[in-house]
Amino acid sequence: MAQGPQAKLSDALQVALVSRLARELNTEMRPADVLQRVLSTSAEALGVPFASIISLKDKEFDSAFALGGDPETTPFLMQYIFGRGLAGYVAHNLRTVVIDDIENSPLWLPLPNEPLSPQTGSALCTPLIHAGKVIGVMTLAHPAPGYFNEDAASLADTIAEMGAAALTYTQMLESSRLAENRFASLFDDAIVPIIITDLHGAIQQVNRRACEFLEYARDELISRNIAAVHRMGTGPIGTDRFAHLERGLEVRFQSIVWTKDGSSKPVQVYARRINSGEDDDRIQWIEHDMTSQFALEQLRQDLSMMVYHDMRGPLGNVYTSLEAIKSLLGDDIDPSVKSLLELASRAERQVRRMVDALLDVQRLEQGSKLINRENTGLSLLVNRAVSQMQPQASDKDIRLRMALADNVPLLYIDVDMIERVIINLLDNAIKYTPEGGMVTLSTASGTDEVYVRIKDTGPGIPVDAQPVIFDKFARVKQRNMPYGAGLGLAFCKLAVEAHGGRIWVHSEPDAGSTFTFALPIETSSAHEVPLVDTKAPS
Repeated sequence: MAQGPQAKLSDALQVALVSRLARELNTEMRPADVLQRVLSTSAEALGVPFASIISLKDKEFDSAFALGGDPETTPFLMQYIFGRGLAGYVAHNLRTVVIDDIENSPLWLPLPNEPLSPQTGSALCTPLIHAGKVIGVMTLAHPAPGYFNEDAASLADTIAEMGAAALTYTQMLESSRLAENRFASLFDDAIVPIIITDLHGAIQQVNRRACEFLEYARDELISRNIAAVHRMGTGPIGTDRFAHLERGLEVRFQSIVWTKDGSSKPVQVYARRINSGEDDDRIQWIEHDMTSQFALEQLRQDLSMMVYHDMRGPLGNVYTSLEAIKSLLGDDIDPSVKSLLELASRAERQVRRMVDALLDVQRLEQGSKLINRENTGLSLLVNRAVSQMQPQASDKDIRLRMALADNVPLLYIDVDMIERVIINLLDNAIKYTPEGGMVTLSTASGTDEVYVRIKDTGPGIPVDAQPVIFDKFARVKQRNMPYGAGLGLAFCKLAVEAHGGRIWVHSEPDAGSTFTFALPIETSSAHEVPLVDTKAPS
């Protein structure tokens, strides 16, 4: 490298300039500020009148500055130079290049009448590299040929390294700040109330909709506990309210929120841990206002209850009328008339069971407790249920078989409700069993539970339908299957679970279905000795 007439500053002054730059770069800056400080310090330290710097993103032109350049036109000029001249070459080869005579160098792009690009002299171009990635290029030029020696190139490299590190940091900081601002804007403008707490429930951030919904000012909610905003200990939150959330699981539950004036509103809460695994983990609570839905649901329930209750009156009249007709006709009734009356009576009982099931489903879904419980022998219920369903089975030539266990303890149950459970399961089995088939009802007694099983010889339940078979209004969709409202099994599940029991089904294609429910063994008083149920005749 030629040793030219460089007007070299003293080593002490260069060190002072580099130290000043280091201090400046350690302050909070924008990327544009970093580029301009690096550019001005390099020009001052190396005594050059021409200097420009280009920043890159993914090796593509991003922005540019030049000493004495017009902020509006300089970027366009630098982009042109980067695509065709020395800066682009250096960025591609990742090394500093010194040109002793720019007039005779093919790398220098001559730009007549452009004061930022001299036509004669020498130039130095160095890449800004951080973590092996080029993020910028700095070009220095001087009117004198052979101006830049090895010391000048070393000093330029040192300043470029400092600038590259600072530029990377400020770009990351700016990206983070932009992302944070976007998040803050999205968070605050969200149409649903959102609350951010720490892992112990202390509120740290709320959006504008949450403030409006809860009728608090933002600073009034900060540092309150989430338990002061809405009722906890509900659903999956339970008594160990944060255990699920600390494990990173999403929790959904219904609750009540209290506004500043003490009024309450129903909400559906979605809670989850965010930034899992970090020391500053948070819990995000999204509160969906359910006031309108609850009002509509309450109206629907009220109307349904009114309709169901009003249906009981006409059904009672139908039953009374049928019984009066039977009584008036006496024993000499014509067989065909008797058959029609029996058919009408069975239809009336079926509709009455459906209405009772609708009322019970609604009552049990609302969490109503059982009030008509008494100690009852299971065989008595089974025999009454089988007696009611025998005509329906006989119409299809289906045999009803009973296999009842001995020594079954008394059950403390709502007798009418459990009897209807057995009737519904029998009715279901008879419906789906082909003519000439068999339905078996059996009982068994365990240590803590009594079991009732109803097995049919029907086509079975498809595997994909089994998980939802007990859902309200769910029906098995199979060809040539009888129509049903999909309410009977839902009632059975609610009724059994209201007694602290459980119900399930086992079914295989073309092998029939077995419905089993279990009821806990308990009496109305701990001091009462359970009587032993006797085996009923089959």
